[in-house]
Amino acid sequence: MKYLFGILLIIFSFVSYSQQSEFESIVAELQSNLLEVQTGGETYTHEIELLSYSVLKYTLVEVDDKGNREEMIYEFNVADLDPYVVREETKNDIIYLSLTVDNGQKFIKEYENGEAKGYEENMLMVTKNIDNARILKDLIKKAIPLAEKIMTNKLQVETYPEMEDWLEANIVNAESTGKSYNQQMVAQEDFPASVRFIQTVVTSKSSEEKQYIFNLADININSLKFNISGSSFSLDFETKRKQKVIKVLTNGAPDGFDDEIEIFTNNVEEARDLKNILTRVVPLAEDKVEASIQKFESMQTAFDYLAKFTQNINYGDESVEQAIEGNCLVKFNQIESNAKSTTKLTANFNLIDINANLIDYDVSSDRMFVEFTTKESLDLLKMYENDAFDGYDDELKIYAENVEVARRIKAALEDLIKICERDYVDPFADMSLEQKVAWLTDNVQEVRIDDETITQTFERIDNADPDKIKLTKLEVDSKGGQEEIFEFNFTDINPKSIQYKIGSKTLAVSFETKFKEDIIKYYKDGEIENYQDGFELSLADIEVARNLILVFNQIIAELNE
Repeated sequence: MKYLFGILLIIFSFVSYSQQSEFESIVAELQSNLLEVQTGGETYTHEIELLSYSVLKYTLVEVDDKGNREEMIYEFNVADLDPYVVREETKNDIIYLSLTVDNGQKFIKEYENGEAKGYEENMLMVTKNIDNARILKDLIKKAIPLAEKIMTNKLQVETYPEMEDWLEANIVNAESTGKSYNQQMVAQEDFPASVRFIQTVVTSKSSEEKQYIFNLADININSLKFNISGSSFSLDFETKRKQKVIKVLTNGAPDGFDDEIEIFTNNVEEARDLKNILTRVVPLAEDKVEASIQKFESMQTAFDYLAKFTQNINYGDESVEQAIEGNCLVKFNQIESNAKSTTKLTANFNLIDINANLIDYDVSSDRMFVEFTTKESLDLLKMYENDAFDGYDDELKIYAENVEVARRIKAALEDLIKICERDYVDPFADMSLEQKVAWLTDNVQEVRIDDETITQTFERIDNADPDKIKLTKLEVDSKGGQEEIFEFNFTDINPKSIQYKIGSKTLAVSFETKFKEDIIKYYKDGEIENYQDGFELSLADIEVARNLILVFNQIIAELNE
């Protein structure tokens, strides 16, 4: 195999050398056919020079009858020219050969008397006469396909390390009118495909350094585009989904996150090569990042990994301390501090309630975070502020230092959710119908909400008939009390109606009869009232509420068999 590869490399090198030699021969012919041109009041001399690969430099010198001299220089890549619009063009007493860049792109760099003027899409070569113009035209048209092949074979880098080395070596300082851009890209060792791009913009009056820390895998290759302004040429790109995952430092100080970068180049060729390499390196970087994200099957290993990346972070004068513990049942603490105050946030939740498909990272107010929400956006996160109960919520943020930490928190959460769903054990699987009803009578208990106390009891109306049940609710607050009694059959309850009912600080499970029939016998403060079509059970613990919904459904199903 190595022998075959060596032979192919030799053949490829020979073909490339042959194409380059043929192209250089055409350039020599072009030079020999650039003849001095005399007009009524001017004399034109010109020459063409091969700069590299298929890039040419065309110099045109005009001298008038008073001896005034004007020099125009055009640098262009023959591979960029549109062969279908290479044509003769007559203006007064000169026949020109007109060359235009394909798709009207401004890729021809123009200089006037040594000063860069900018970039154009078209240039004119002076010819002596129509025959001379036709010769030059044929040579240019012959050179274009050769130039395209030369450019295709130009960058012989194939592996990720080769491309990373190329970026470090070829992102260089650039000059523009009135500005210098000192630039370099350096690979980061902490995480695969992570790089640091340093750009110092220097003018006659100021200097500012920007550092951009990002992952090559996050580049949207469809956003890569050339940006031309006057004599300035750059390559711009955005992140995927325009996510602000590029960490920015200005003059060494953290400056939030961004979603785009502009790399300046000295000419079209540098920008073209940079675009070529970035386009090719991104898929390889994606593979490296994906391979670096650990996959977990063990609860403890996955949770340890999550805890490792749930880190403390400093934001100047502010800080965030974070800690996560547990297994499927999670306790998350987050303490935010500044010079004036400290706020502690605590969240208790079950990972099986989290929607794994909606976990994502984002940025707000210069803070990166991983955000996740519950399934169906149910308020199943029990929240505390400064250790005082603060109600229920459906989303939570874990702050991250950078995108590398964020993507690992996201991956660990996704794996943990799968593990919890996989390992979930039905707590009632081995219980009889009698035991399930007994569980209900034991777990529907007293609930306290601020100054209100709700006492609830389940009891069987007829010990011989497990279908018949009586619920007594006594609500007492500072204004008094109220007793309610509901008598119903399990089999009259619609299983699909059993669901959470959560307020800002209240947790309940609601029930309705089939077809919402008014068939539940109802008493209020000892007086019989109209029949009802439903009732609610107040609870203080989400796990109890979850199990209550589950056991109710199982009891109904067994009684309906």
